[in-house]
Amino acid sequence: MDFNLKVEKRAVAQKKSDSKNIRNAGYIPAIIYGDGKEGVPIKLKSNEFVKAYNRSLGELVFFNLDVDGKNYKTVIKSKQVHPSTRRLLHIDFMELTKGHTVTVDIPIKLVGDSVGVREGGIVDFLLHTLSVSCLPSQIVSEIEVDISNLAIGENLRVQDINLGKLHANVDPENSVVNILPPIKAAADSETEGEQEGKAEAQTLAE
Repeated sequence: MDFNLKVEKRAVAQKKSDSKNIRNAGYIPAIIYGDGKEGVPIKLKSNEFVKAYNRSLGELVFFNLDVDGKNYKTVIKSKQVHPSTRRLLHIDFMELTKGHTVTVDIPIKLVGDSVGVREGGIVDFLLHTLSVSCLPSQIVSEIEVDISNLAIGENLRVQDINLGKLHANVDPENSVVNILPPIKAAADSETEGEQEGKAEAQTLAE
């Protein structure tokens, strides 16, 4: 998904009140970082950016930022959010430069009808995004993970995913998804275990 936004340059904040004044004026202070380049301080219209950002939740988004007629193709590298109001306080954008490796978080999408689920199992989706390093031209909007062959009690790890030219930046042993036993069966098993324990304790007491 791509969004085109016109943004404005701003002066580098010298004190906290500078950024606060920008926010009070209806903008979000931000900066564009490039590989080996000096950062470009900018400000975005808060209502315009938030509208685009909310539409993109859960997806990898490219922001084409127009700064005084110069276009920067970027992704969000990091952001600061107010702990209670959840208001966006500051955004770091990373410029995508041809031929230069970048690190991005790509959403994981589960596909297929798991054997285990057909038997009553439950999908435990643990890793929703994967941090990878690659060239800008190799970035994909999502990583599809086929869970069709997963039975109850089985899991799929990062190392089991065919990433092509993408390089994962996490432990390859990390689980992406597990197929758990049915809740009722697990609960019944636990109840039986408790009953056996009580019966054994009663026998010993006698």
